[in-house]
Amino acid sequence: MDNIHVTVVGGSRLKNYLHFRRDPIDFLIQVRDLADAVKLYDTEKRPPFVINSPELIREILVSKDSYFRKGRSSRILGMTLDNGLLTSEGAVHEEQRRMMMPGFHKQQIAGYAEHVVEYSRRLVDTFSDGANRSMTDDMMNLTLGIINKTMFNTDTADATHELAKAVEVCIEFSANRLLSPVSIPHFLPTRWNRKHKEAVQLLDQAIYRIIQKARDEYIPEQNHLLAMLIEAIDGETGRPLSDQAIRNQVLTIMIAGHETTANALSWAWYLLAKHPEVEQKFWQELDDVLGDRDPEFDDFQKLTYTQQIVQESLRLYPAAWVILREANQDVEMCGYHFPIHSSMIICPFAIHRNPAYFSDPDSFIPERFAGEEIKNIPRFAFFPFGGGSRSCIGSHFAMMEAVLILATIGKRYQLQLLPDQPPVEPEPLVSLRIRNGLTMRVSRRT
Repeated sequence: MDNIHVTVVGGSRLKNYLHFRRDPIDFLIQVRDLADAVKLYDTEKRPPFVINSPELIREILVSKDSYFRKGRSSRILGMTLDNGLLTSEGAVHEEQRRMMMPGFHKQQIAGYAEHVVEYSRRLVDTFSDGANRSMTDDMMNLTLGIINKTMFNTDTADATHELAKAVEVCIEFSANRLLSPVSIPHFLPTRWNRKHKEAVQLLDQAIYRIIQKARDEYIPEQNHLLAMLIEAIDGETGRPLSDQAIRNQVLTIMIAGHETTANALSWAWYLLAKHPEVEQKFWQELDDVLGDRDPEFDDFQKLTYTQQIVQESLRLYPAAWVILREANQDVEMCGYHFPIHSSMIICPFAIHRNPAYFSDPDSFIPERFAGEEIKNIPRFAFFPFGGGSRSCIGSHFAMMEAVLILATIGKRYQLQLLPDQPPVEPEPLVSLRIRNGLTMRVSRRT
């Protein structure tokens, strides 16, 4: 694309803002087809744009990513995470990512698979035929247990529910501030400020205990992320990382590494229950590949249809439903000049459902990602894990984890929607949740 089409959204600024606050996804879908970049109001001072063009998204996230920072979103998330991988900028982010990348190499991920299956089997063992389960809670607790075991070599089974609730408070707090034009000072004793500080304090207590235990039981060259952080050297000081620096990365991975995967799995179970023809193909693949045994890491590549189910679930309901960037200098992209301090809103949810790139875009069709079909999808028309230097560091782990969890549970149980199931709607917080959660009936497969 040589030049892009840019327009200013119509209507009153107040009306558009209220629409966005009431239903941000609906608003961003409505402006998706107006232009490649849609200016939300006509100003040259900190102009806000909604970005709808895959080519322009590639420029922002990859080709010219050095022209952008996360900005306000990093500052708000930093109130929980401090200066961790998700919130750091520039050279600090590059150093942190380099330091943590070995924990996500293929050989490491292969070793994590047995824990994924073990914890999934533990969950299945608590199921009883015909019982109703909160799948949103089950998936949150499951993925939190898995991330703590695989990344930090600790079993938090006794405290998983408490930790998950604290994470939920932090996420809701961050989402409310991200979508609000007014930032209430954090030192004021409002209800949400108090809840957030209490949640962070609970998480800190748990994490510092985990770090101390890891130091006490340290063995050189252990194969988990926390051991790698303990061994790491700070590039600026030349000294080992402080407990505070390790805490920032542990909390970042603990929250980002379980909440997004849990939401993706909840959406996948919902979609499978709504589409029995897909569910039958899913079961057939499990029976053909696994027979009577549980999955292993080597089965991941063989479970191709299950992978497609995860990909199509992420297309329809991407956990990272919005990506925010701010220009730190003037930048020209695709023939258009964007001034310094321009803010960019990229909505994978809206772009993943663009009929220009996907036929029947609102339908659940896992076969879109089969064989040659996937080659017809433009690179940044489907990007559930972001892209460029800030792409999800754990994307390969998350895919493996989601596929093996679906396989472990799906080979034993069918998950059904309740007869009086109210409409299932997305709730766009920091990641894309199911509003009010999802309760399903578990029925043993025969």
